[in-house]
Amino acid sequence: MNLLNEQPVRRLIFGTRGYHWFERVVIAVLTVLVSVSVVLTLAQSAVALYQVVVSDTHMIDHDAFITVFGTFMTVLIALEFNHTVLPDITSKAPLVKVRAVLLVALLALARKVVLVDFKQVPYTSMIGLAVLIIAVGVAYWALQPEDRNKD
Repeated sequence: MNLLNEQPVRRLIFGTRGYHWFERVVIAVLTVLVSVSVVLTLAQSAVALYQVVVSDTHMIDHDAFITVFGTFMTVLIALEFNHTVLPDITSKAPLVKVRAVLLVALLALARKVVLVDFKQVPYTSMIGLAVLIIAVGVAYWALQPEDRNKD
C-alpha cells in the first residue's frame, strides 16, 4: 500500500462530517457578511443617486451617472453572489459550484466594462479585459453541456 496515495487522504479530510460542517459554517458566515455588504452598498447607492439628482447638472453629468450605475452593479453582483451561495447551504451537492463562481465573475467583468474610462485606460488593459471576458464566458459555456443539448 502506498502511503502517499492521495485518494484515501483526500477522502479522509474532505469526506468527514466535520469538514462538511466546517464548510457550511464558512458559507453561512460569508452569506451574512455579503448581506451586510449589500445593505451598506445599497445605502451608498441611495446617497450617490440623491447627490446626482439634487445637483444642477444631473441630466448631463456622465461621470455622475457612471458612479451611480457602478454602485447599482455592485449591489447586483453581491445579490447574485448570495443567491448562488444560499441554496448550497442545505444541499447535499458540493458547496461551491464552479458555474456560480464563473457567473459572478462575468458580472464583475461586466461592471468593469461599464465603469472603465476608455480615454484613460491603455489599450493593453482593454485587450486583457476582453481576453478575461472571453475566457470566463467560454468556461461558463463549457460547463453547461446539458443545457446546450436541449435547444
